[in-house]
Amino acid sequence: MLKQLSCFALASTCVLSTQAFDKTQVDLKKDFLGTWTVYNTKTKCTESYQFTQPAQVIYSAKQKKMSGEFAIVRNQDPKILDIFAMNVSKDNKKAGCNGQPTDFTKAQIRLSLKWISAKTAELCTDLEGKQCLGLYFIKQM
Repeated sequence: MLKQLSCFALASTCVLSTQAFDKTQVDLKKDFLGTWTVYNTKTKCTESYQFTQPAQVIYSAKQKKMSGEFAIVRNQDPKILDIFAMNVSKDNKKAGCNGQPTDFTKAQIRLSLKWISAKTAELCTDLEGKQCLGLYFIKQM
């Protein structure tokens, strides 16, 4: 019984610490610039995103290369996640992590960011962080 309570307390602490990170600690104008990666354990593939001023992004994964514009939209409500928006303007139409050549030219990608720390955010498909993908943006040094 004591073991179960200990495990429950530890799990509760982990959940609370994950949800307790204050997204306002991330200065989107300066902290988001740079290189971020996403590692997909299912496909064993790493995606790389290079964010530069003025709001430009270069994406690469395997043979795939894309570029375009990006924005991070912050909602003032702390319960609503930030939104990562990427408008693809160029795509080399090669295969990326999904293994199939795909053309994302003119695609508009929208995902929510559930901040775990100032350098890690889980990607989600909803604004409340209940439908997350198990994929994480991780800032590279």
